[in-house]
Amino acid sequence: MDDFGDIQEQLHEVFSKRIVLIVGATRWGTAWVQQLLDAHPKICAKGEGHFTDVLFPKIATAINEYNSEGEKIGNRLQLAGLPGNAAGHTFEDVDHLLRTAIGLAFIRWQTDPAVTCIAEKTPEHVLSLNLLGRLLPEAQVIHVVRDGRDEAVSAWEFNLGISKGDFPRQFPDFNSFAEVFGEAWNRAIGSARQFGREHPSRYLEIRCEDIISDTAHQARGIFRVAGVDPDNEIMQACMDTAWDVSPVDIEPGIWYSTFDDVAHRSFLRKTGELLKLLGYVS
Repeated sequence: MDDFGDIQEQLHEVFSKRIVLIVGATRWGTAWVQQLLDAHPKICAKGEGHFTDVLFPKIATAINEYNSEGEKIGNRLQLAGLPGNAAGHTFEDVDHLLRTAIGLAFIRWQTDPAVTCIAEKTPEHVLSLNLLGRLLPEAQVIHVVRDGRDEAVSAWEFNLGISKGDFPRQFPDFNSFAEVFGEAWNRAIGSARQFGREHPSRYLEIRCEDIISDTAHQARGIFRVAGVDPDNEIMQACMDTAWDVSPVDIEPGIWYSTFDDVAHRSFLRKTGELLKLLGYVS
């Protein structure tokens, strides 16, 4: 077992590196960004950590239960006239535990001393950037977006393909799904963009469609966020790897074939302003 002091030194070292969080409400594009970064010799881009949606709730539940039991024990001791301390973990303690949990994962992901940047990809973190931004004040965010209408069609087809019956029972037609999806998409994209407005120096937003149409320009911006400035040969090799391992297989405008007028009007009521801001609607 590693010495506790060694672990503390490793945590200090890992948090001294550039940290990048790759998020998005889309299933497409985030994996391409991860593979692009991971192909660079100075970057370790692994995932998915699922810190905010899986790990953190379990830690919070454990701490709540521990604090509750501590209060009961302390009360019993005090009622018996015995010395007792019912003090539990504070919010600051929990933040420290959560940051440490992230750091321990990063330590195990990167083993090459030449690595200067650690990137983590969990698309679902798009809704929790305020929390992650507090725990990782040094972190940069790369937010990948896509036309929400195309994303709705892709998500509909994906869920139908893997569903064993629950999904079509919940959403008997595309229109019912699109309305719910539009609300979720608008909330996720809006949440990330709010973080970007509050922390503009820590936020890069890229569109899936632009990865396809202007790959080199997007790659340069991504590498700048990661704190590396690769020459053209390295960048081309990284782009080739990303396209081979995780191609951005999207077809802009596929929503035309699935949305009818009713579904489109309903979707625009939920997302129209954001679609305009992102350049998808004139």
